[in-house]
Amino acid sequence: MDQPIKSYSVESYLTSIKNTLSRTPEIWVHGVITQLVIKPRVVYLSIADFAEGDVKPVATLPLYCFTGKFDALCQKAEMAEKPFTLREQIKVCFQVKADLYITLGKFQAQVLDIDPVYTIGELALTRQAILKKLQKEGLLDKNKTLEFPATPINVGLITGEATAAYKDFTTRLKDSPFNFKVHTEYAKMQGNETESTILAALERLQQEPEIDVVCIVRGGGSKTDLNYFDSEALCRAVANYPVPVFTGIGHEIDKSLLDEVAYQSCITPTDCAKRLVERVAESWQAMLSTVEDIQKGSMALLSESREELFNLAHSLQGTVMGRIQCEKSGIAVKGTSLAKEVQFILRNESQRISRNDEGLRQGSRKIIELEKAKFEITELRVKNASPETALAKGYSFTLDSNGKFIKSKDQVKAGELITTRLADGTIQSVVQ
Repeated sequence: MDQPIKSYSVESYLTSIKNTLSRTPEIWVHGVITQLVIKPRVVYLSIADFAEGDVKPVATLPLYCFTGKFDALCQKAEMAEKPFTLREQIKVCFQVKADLYITLGKFQAQVLDIDPVYTIGELALTRQAILKKLQKEGLLDKNKTLEFPATPINVGLITGEATAAYKDFTTRLKDSPFNFKVHTEYAKMQGNETESTILAALERLQQEPEIDVVCIVRGGGSKTDLNYFDSEALCRAVANYPVPVFTGIGHEIDKSLLDEVAYQSCITPTDCAKRLVERVAESWQAMLSTVEDIQKGSMALLSESREELFNLAHSLQGTVMGRIQCEKSGIAVKGTSLAKEVQFILRNESQRISRNDEGLRQGSRKIIELEKAKFEITELRVKNASPETALAKGYSFTLDSNGKFIKSKDQVKAGELITTRLADGTIQSVVQ
């Protein structure tokens, strides 16, 4: 009879493996943090290796760390020479111990320590690689080549909501003698959402065509927050932005990559606002200077014009007086000549009128006599042409029944009564 196969419970098997893993020495492992979930007692992480240019991990190691230990590791990172924050997408080197979570049968290593020097070096290499890439593509100075308006009154502001940075920046502008118009877009200025919210704020401000300058400001804080402003995506967005971008990140010593590509990097939000006020003040002073120059030039021109007008008036007066005197002399000569000519004309006209008067008297009598003779001849002609004269000479004329002169036989009809008039009476006849 076959012996029964010896078997173990799942718990016994996993416990055995866990005991075997416990004998594995503690080692240092490096990779990119791909997951970071903080629970009340335990923090769950995972780190992975990636092939260059590929976003899919080639190997992933699940990790866990008790909350107290994780806080100590975070403090160690923040106290490093170049502080940083434990977050996703950064390279780390952890000291780990192999372990197995029996309940789920899941392999996971416990995080015991961190090597901050490794992460600092990787951050520096990443930063240097981004900087070199931006420089090669001509993006480091691209925003700096934009023309900065002489009066940047319309200001786009990106900052945290209800922060000291917002208050410091806006107060400095309000205290100035100029009427700045601030278009504020709020964003997260620390943590993993820094990049996405600032990019969104830049895009919203780009829809405002009157914006003269955009200022990205945040107040002082942990130096680890500066790492969020080394984002390549943020640097590209600022470098390619259509208006000048100022930064006032609030770190006086270190510069982020965002500071490198900005048109102007300022040490604080207040300093950022101060630069804008100074720019407008310079323009104001330049305008006042121009106005003063125009005023002085106008006064000098007016003075020269007055003198020129005075000289012209004096010269014109002399010319006019000479012309008047000349005209007076000419008028006097013409007056004398005209008087003589008038006397001559009057004398000639007087003689002509006298002759015409005599001629008119003699001529009127002759004209009347001539017209009287013409009238007598006309009267005689009219008398000779009258019907009575013709009738007296033996002539007659005949009228039809309508009393019209008969000039042709075709005017009358047979049986029509016609009347013939003679000198001594009339004769009525009937046409046959």
